[in-house]
Amino acid sequence: MKLRKIAAVSACVLLGLSVLAGCSSSQKSITAPTEEIAQKLQESLSFEYPLNQLPEDAANRLYKLEGDIIEEQSVYVGTGGALADEVSVWRVKDEKDAETVKEAAETRVENQKVSFKDYVPAEMPKLEKAVITVEGDTIILCVSADPDKAKEVIASFEE
Repeated sequence: MKLRKIAAVSACVLLGLSVLAGCSSSQKSITAPTEEIAQKLQESLSFEYPLNQLPEDAANRLYKLEGDIIEEQSVYVGTGGALADEVSVWRVKDEKDAETVKEAAETRVENQKVSFKDYVPAEMPKLEKAVITVEGDTIILCVSADPDKAKEVIASFEE
């Protein structure tokens, strides 16, 4: 009887430890600089025209973000506004602000859908499959013709 109790307690302890270990190892993060991520996405994906990098203040206005929550960012948009292509990577100072930036990226995509629906309907598939990823304090938006490749590139930065 005593042996069964010890075995049961041991099994519970081992189960608890394995659950805790599983939780801690599933936490992903991205530590690469935002510019490195943005460049790798641009090099790995096919964009019809080179993307234009926006200065910080222009990027913050475009996404309606407060600069004080952003630690680092690299925002690239399509040339001339005729293409929906976009690569934007942000790192927030506090992880709790990642949701704010994610919502700003989602709003940007929704606004682009409205703009492109009648203007350049051929761009809609890119917007419909826009990739928005949040890993810890890093948020990535990629609008391209190859969302699966974009996901692969992003995954290569996860630690």
